[in-house]
Amino acid sequence: MLDRIESTYIGIGLVLRIFLFFQTRIRNYFEDSGEFVTPLNSWKRVIEGIYLRKLNLSPFVGSIVHETPLSLFFYSKIYAITNGHVECIFIAIDLLNAFLTYKVARRILTQLFNEQTKEKSTYKDDSQLLWLTKENLRKSAYAVLLCAMINPLSIGTCVAKSSLVFHNLLLTMTFYFFMTYQLLPFIITLCLASSVSLYPIVLIAPALLQFSKNNSNQRSIIRIFFVLILFISVTIGILFLNFFLNHQSWSFLESTYSFIFHVPDYTPNIGIFWYFFTEMFDHFRSLFVWTFQMHVLLLYIFPFTIRLRNDPIFLFWLLCAIFCTFKSYPAYGDATFYFNYLPIWSFLFRYVRHSLVIICMILVAFLMAPITWYLWIYAGSANANFYFAMTMVFNVAQTFLISDLLYAYIKRKFLLKNGLTVPEFNGVDGQLEFR
Repeated sequence: MLDRIESTYIGIGLVLRIFLFFQTRIRNYFEDSGEFVTPLNSWKRVIEGIYLRKLNLSPFVGSIVHETPLSLFFYSKIYAITNGHVECIFIAIDLLNAFLTYKVARRILTQLFNEQTKEKSTYKDDSQLLWLTKENLRKSAYAVLLCAMINPLSIGTCVAKSSLVFHNLLLTMTFYFFMTYQLLPFIITLCLASSVSLYPIVLIAPALLQFSKNNSNQRSIIRIFFVLILFISVTIGILFLNFFLNHQSWSFLESTYSFIFHVPDYTPNIGIFWYFFTEMFDHFRSLFVWTFQMHVLLLYIFPFTIRLRNDPIFLFWLLCAIFCTFKSYPAYGDATFYFNYLPIWSFLFRYVRHSLVIICMILVAFLMAPITWYLWIYAGSANANFYFAMTMVFNVAQTFLISDLLYAYIKRKFLLKNGLTVPEFNGVDGQLEFR
């Protein structure tokens, strides 16, 4: 049963979404907004794919549809059941995602508190100011639910009928199974999420840490190999399921994974890929495609996994934040996935160094992006540089946010073990180094 606060927050979220869905002009704006809708998550493109399937034509012949055959099969069933009126489905899925995010947050906070209880004997006495309390945890969990319900980026994604609503639910389910140590459901949802947008594949790294914890070295190695084999097997199974749903054709690969990786569509969005590749000479393109993609998929995973090997929960959230920021076709719906978890880390905010700058940059980008878009596309008094400047502001703000929270997390762990008093060397305060 829901308590009074949970019911109130869910009610607020429901009312806001229903109200905005009935505002036709607002709904049309979100559906056509490049900040909320991209070629990968546009519901209009999904409908096009559904009609092509009905006509027994391949949805992947042209350059319109970029959902997987399994996703199209799922969406076609929803479309048929609702007779095309899918608004209630989007609202229900978005509210379910928000509530499941709240459940994940409660488990994360409980686990952090339990770990603190076990390790408290190793903490310095003067670090009590940094200790978590049950009251703080309760407030943080409710803050996550409220944030998920009233987050304008989340609401806009829902009203735009972006398929990111379903993608984010898959990611949230993956996080939930990760927290509850349910290996098989975790692998299935992770493989489904990876089959849709490719980038969640990096989450296998925190999974290897999480599901091999509390075992001896030999058992951990065996467990790691078991998780990897299971992940590869389910991934192959989903690929062949897509193959059979696409009339035993691999044509979907070009329109899905190749499309995500090679970035052939330059439709403006809140990411950085579209502008760079619009301006780039063709003979440099392959080099920069691989550089940009490896930056997301490989650059961070190994150093962060090694550094946060004892903190798989934070590593999971951190990798989500990174690929949601730097993926090839991002939208506000990607950012809202990890934004909604920010209240969990409220105990780190005292160490965030650029909080005012981050908040101001996000607000400026959010408010100015549609204005610069209008000046560029409709008024003709600006150019692509104006709009791209706002996307750069938004991405730099996210980069500051991620790096600051990583710094704050490591600093807090250091101060818990070493105390709040910085030792002096030759009469000068020592410099903290985190290795």
